[in-house]
Amino acid sequence: MITALACALALAAVLAWLRRRWIVVTVEGDSMAPTLQHGQQVIARRAGGPVRPGDVVVFRLSAAQVHAQVSERLVHRVKRVAAVAGDPVPAWMGRPDGGPRRVPPGRIVVAGDNARSQDSRHLGFVDDRAIVAIWKEAR
Repeated sequence: MITALACALALAAVLAWLRRRWIVVTVEGDSMAPTLQHGQQVIARRAGGPVRPGDVVVFRLSAAQVHAQVSERLVHRVKRVAAVAGDPVPAWMGRPDGGPRRVPPGRIVVAGDNARSQDSRHLGFVDDRAIVAIWKEAR
């Protein structure tokens, strides 16, 4: 009896540890196709470190971004990091109103793998504190 209880407690502790470090994400839409498909589930590491261009991140939209996306019900997005703070702003993003030439501190630029994806051209810079998780592709 004590062994079964000890095993159950150990299993609960391991599961709690895993939940603090990992998250299961279900992809909705085709913005990351062909890398990620609609309905695909991936296991992503909860954010807690720097991101680099090429990383795939899950992030929360800001209140302003949610407000601008009235037709959208999803407040999280899955996108690839195109540039991080200090990097040049990618030419494809444009710089309306003579915006910054470099990504501002605490911000990232995101892009979907699908050309029709909603990305930083529409959302602007993403606050790096909004990153929920990072998914690493198997290489």
